[in-house]
Amino acid sequence: MEDLSKLNIDEISDEELEELGRKYQFSVPWQYDPDESTYVDPDTKTSASPNKDDPNITRAVLQELSWDKFQRSPQINTSVRGQVGRLAGYGFETSSDVREIQEVIEEVELDPRNRLYTFWPKYVGRSFIEGELFLIPTCHNDGFIEIDFLDPAAIESNQQESGIIFHPGKTTMPLIYCVKDDDKGIDEQIPSIFIARYPELLSVASKQKGFDEAKLTNSKGNAKFKNIGGFRRFVVAWDKSFITKRNIGHIRTVLEWIGHYDNLKKFEIDHKKSSGAYVWVIKFTDQRSWIEWMRMSDADRRKTGIAAKMTPGGKFVIGPNMEVHAVNPNLTKISDADTDILHMITGGLNEDVGTTTGDTARSTFASVKATRGPMSDRTADEISYFEKFLRHDFWGSIFFLKSKLNGFPEYFSVKEAVDFKNKKPVFKTIKRRPEMLIDICFPTSETIDMEARSKAFFGSKHASLHDTAGIPLADLVRRMGFGNLKKLRLKYETEKEKYPDLPLTLDAESIQERVQAEPARPKAPVRPKKGDGNSD
Repeated sequence: MEDLSKLNIDEISDEELEELGRKYQFSVPWQYDPDESTYVDPDTKTSASPNKDDPNITRAVLQELSWDKFQRSPQINTSVRGQVGRLAGYGFETSSDVREIQEVIEEVELDPRNRLYTFWPKYVGRSFIEGELFLIPTCHNDGFIEIDFLDPAAIESNQQESGIIFHPGKTTMPLIYCVKDDDKGIDEQIPSIFIARYPELLSVASKQKGFDEAKLTNSKGNAKFKNIGGFRRFVVAWDKSFITKRNIGHIRTVLEWIGHYDNLKKFEIDHKKSSGAYVWVIKFTDQRSWIEWMRMSDADRRKTGIAAKMTPGGKFVIGPNMEVHAVNPNLTKISDADTDILHMITGGLNEDVGTTTGDTARSTFASVKATRGPMSDRTADEISYFEKFLRHDFWGSIFFLKSKLNGFPEYFSVKEAVDFKNKKPVFKTIKRRPEMLIDICFPTSETIDMEARSKAFFGSKHASLHDTAGIPLADLVRRMGFGNLKKLRLKYETEKEKYPDLPLTLDAESIQERVQAEPARPKAPVRPKKGDGNSD
């Protein structure tokens, strides 16, 4: 057999093609080679990696894709906005019973340079989309702390794959963040908040690969900042990873399926357009008329009504030797055939289909109620994670910097019950960090049965848990979604001082019972029985 590489495909015979088919594989296998470390999906995005940490380029691409899908995909947009609302929506508030702490909270949150009342929902949303959140607290000479956002895409380095220099013996402790933005001409390094707390760690960071003392210049301050390592700005990170150096949001799990779902929906639109299309079929019932039609020129055909444009409601006159029909393709319906892919998306987002799409018409009340449990638990977990970050990482860092720069108390003395002795509480004055004395209130879901919870907590036909089980009233009030009890009590006393007293409101139910109560029926007179000596 001659050399087939020199032949054109048209010159190869069927026998030679058959022989090539036995020698070479013309089709692409549906399984990937088990010797390969990764499998490239049809959308050209790598879905698996032999390392726990993704390469920098992979992380950047996936985070950008997650952001793009958040902007374009209704399912992801609804999921992210729903989570943002449950964490930082209506009812979200940080407060404290201690006036000094409350003043710091108001200064940081309400200052126009920070506007945390506006940006907290946005920060939370970015953390869900990209899987990371980096904030930069910058200390001013007057003691004010300015909060700025650091884009995860800007954290990169040519010498550190993650863009972060970690402690060599403690991989969960970042020391230096490498920030690079070619468009703005930025190439610098910013110390972690751990450097402020433990300035001696700077010497450890200086021995690591990628450290550059000159790039720390923009982060250094004057002598006022000596107590915090000589730096005036730091990075506070919300670590949402699973013990990896960097993280990618959970949206990455549905990127492939979102692509398949979008393609399927576009095909379904084309299918519906085709289903609604029709063609006019004109049939000649005798051969002579057909032959005569074929002999006509294009110009003569256009003069006939057969070649004219059909319009709805128009009239069409035909001869006895012709038939006209409007033919529809009658394609099979493919609606609701995408539920398997949709379930892959909602499974990755941990939401039921009704919440994601807003379509509950095909679901029963029992099935909808059953799906709310896991989703509500996931949301409660996210609230708990966010609260820990706010309390210990964010506000803890703010109060720490304030204590080092402004003389803000590092501890506050509070009187608390610490034990029982002879059935009586034992009180003791103990020291608490300021972040432990703040109260963080989160939004209350409308799916919660507040009436049932109120009856369970405060009693309807029984005494309240505060009286029967000794549950603190502040915890019960927080569970009801009202937040800081002391702050509410103080506002109540302020209202009593400011406004006139209101008349006592009578119990409406008791009034209704008294008004609508039926009068007592008169008792029938007792007639003497016969034979008792009193009858006639």
